[in-house]
Amino acid sequence: MAIHSPKPARRMSRRGVLALAVGLLAAPWTRAQKSSWPQQPIKFVIGYPPGGGGDGVGRPLALGLERHLGVPVVLDYRPGAGGAIAAQLVANAPSDGYTLYLADNGAISVTPAYRAVGYQPSDFSYIGGIGELPMVLVVHPDVQAKDIRELAALSHKRPKGLSYASGGVGSIPHLEAEMMRLEARMNTVHVAYKGSGQASTDLISGVVDFAFFAPTGVAQHVQSGRLKALAVTTRERIAVLPSVPTVAELGFPSLQATYMSGVLAPRKLPPAVFDRLAAALSTVLADPEVVRNLEASGLVVGHRAPAPAREAFEKDLDRWRNLIKAANLKLD
Repeated sequence: MAIHSPKPARRMSRRGVLALAVGLLAAPWTRAQKSSWPQQPIKFVIGYPPGGGGDGVGRPLALGLERHLGVPVVLDYRPGAGGAIAAQLVANAPSDGYTLYLADNGAISVTPAYRAVGYQPSDFSYIGGIGELPMVLVVHPDVQAKDIRELAALSHKRPKGLSYASGGVGSIPHLEAEMMRLEARMNTVHVAYKGSGQASTDLISGVVDFAFFAPTGVAQHVQSGRLKALAVTTRERIAVLPSVPTVAELGFPSLQATYMSGVLAPRKLPPAVFDRLAAALSTVLADPEVVRNLEASGLVVGHRAPAPAREAFEKDLDRWRNLIKAANLKLD
């Protein structure tokens, strides 16, 4: 049997040994560099036009995230269909962490409750909740009611009931007014507008009787006496209208409802990217300067961790879906 002896090993030069050692030491660092995130600008999608309420929340958040993530965070406006266009874009985007969504429950919880869209709340990664925007129940000064019960009683004294305005069919103020109609057994007529601006103008003019609006849009009119505020829809009174009671104080806790905001991304993000984003958002929302800027937009800032944020949006979907069925609303 033949025996094959191995060839003598060639001795490596001192320079070769040094190069190998440097290469081995550098390899982990090089791999870390290649796998690190983020390495490019992040797109922050907003479902409303520039200059609107989305800017007041999106810009402070984008600047804060830039500081903590070290890359530009670019606002990408995709208005239309009550935010559904933006939501659809994000749901279909790559799950790489480079597309974020400034979401609200109008697009995530309300729209899927009454019409078919190409996404559901489960189609997103929930980076975290940002806060809530209250609503204020306001009436024209000629409406002789000091609270919800008096408003309900007045609605039955008028043959055609009381008219209420909203910024559009299927909007959260529309659904909130319908919930109040059921809970307080009111006689009402809905007048839908294309946006809250004209709705507010007509309420001030006395064309309609009442509406639900964000406080930033009506606080000055309440303070000047052009509108009368009956209630706020939050759990606690709000700083901009501290004398206005909550719906719970008036005996209607079921009418608590707000615009919820959160930062979402496509589902199935890599765990390391998800964790980095969630930590960055939590840090940003603890920054006093960011909080001041967000509060200037009317937002009641309150960070929600990813799991509670997801739960809040999903519960909100069930709530509005049940209301639409109970009120037999035709929203398409």
